[in-house]
Amino acid sequence: MKPCKDIQNQLADFAVGVLVERERAEVERHFQECPTCQRELSALQRTGAVLDALEPEEAPAGLWQSIRREIETPKQEPAHAPWWEMLFPAQWPRLAYAGLAATAILAVALLVTVSRLSPAEDDETQDFLQRHGMLAWNDPLSDKAALGVMLGRSGAGREMQ
Repeated sequence: MKPCKDIQNQLADFAVGVLVERERAEVERHFQECPTCQRELSALQRTGAVLDALEPEEAPAGLWQSIRREIETPKQEPAHAPWWEMLFPAQWPRLAYAGLAATAILAVALLVTVSRLSPAEDDETQDFLQRHGMLAWNDPLSDKAALGVMLGRSGAGREMQ
């Protein structure tokens, strides 16, 4: 037996009687076992009866002529805007001002951040930087060695152990 989804896809054709004999018999067998699909068919048939009871309305007198005229009348091309208006639409000045404002805010934030970063002035850091400069010249492992010397002198290495 077909699943309900397949049967429900065929209900409209079944209701108007356009299914071939084999498919119609299959749908009828399904109805014997499935009350859900029976209710679906019943609702479809009631809707069809309501639609059949409605009287068709007449179209307005000049409708078809106006549709034909609209189809057959060649469309006029809109006037072309100058090239600079196509490159810079009306909303671009607002976007440009917003971009300038964002850039200015970022520049000020960067300047404030950089001005707060001052070179270390304590003797121990200056000593480390001087030793690092001398060691880095000859030894690729100098960063680790200089850091070890600095941590050993400051006592910070003992806290980590």
